[in-house]
Parts: sequence; C-alpha cells; structure tokens
Amino acid sequence: MPAHSTDISVSARYAELPALLAALARRAAALGLSEAAGRRLQVVLEELFTNTIVHGHRQESAELVHVRLSCHEAGVHLRYCDNAPPFDLCHRQEGAADDSLGGFGLPLIKGMSKRIRYTRREPLNIIELDF
Repeated sequence: MPAHSTDISVSARYAELPALLAALARRAAALGLSEAAGRRLQVVLEELFTNTIVHGHRQESAELVHVRLSCHEAGVHLRYCDNAPPFDLCHRQEGAADDSLGGFGLPLIKGMSKRIRYTRREPLNIIELDF
C-alpha cells in the first residue's frame, strides 16, 4: 500500500460530525480500505470527537478538531488533535468515568486499535492510533 494521507478539520460541534464521518469514509474507501475497516475508523473517530465536546470543552465549541488519516505499508494510522484541556487516554483507568453513565468509550477505542499514543504539545492533545 503506498503512503497516502488526508487532513480534515472541523469545529467541535455536533452538526459537524456527519460531514466529518462521511469525509473519513470517502477517504478510507479511496485508500482501498475495506468497508469494515472504514466503519471501525468511523466508530473510533465518533467516540474521540464526542469526548472532545462532552469531556474536553464541556460543550460545543468553535475550536477546531484536526484529523489525519494515513495509509502505509504497516497499515492505517489515524491522528486526532484537539485543544481541549490535557487528557491522556492511554493512562486513564478503565471504569474511571466522571459521570455515572458512560465509561465505555475508552475501552472501545483501545479495543478497536492496535496501538495508541498520546502526546501533549501545547495547546494540543495529539492522539495517534494504529489499525
């Protein structure tokens, strides 16, 4: 698979989510990924995006979320960036949800990816996932 990537940026608003997921699905298909792989990427992206709004900014925001999808010989790589307060999902304990509901998103993200890395480069949270 030749190296290829695409960048998508949208504001952290629920109204942006359908277009974001559609853009990711189109790009995944253009890169030759299976429909199942594209759906897996969409589920992970939706969870990350929703967490940015709900737990990061605590509301919808005009702040941008940046997504990069790349394919290379080793597989698929998704890079997700937001400028919400620091949150290292790699070291967050399972079941440590702040709310009485929820707490399923992080195990879902971790279970659907091969590898996750978190970096904080002020003012950005950078989450990199390999599939």
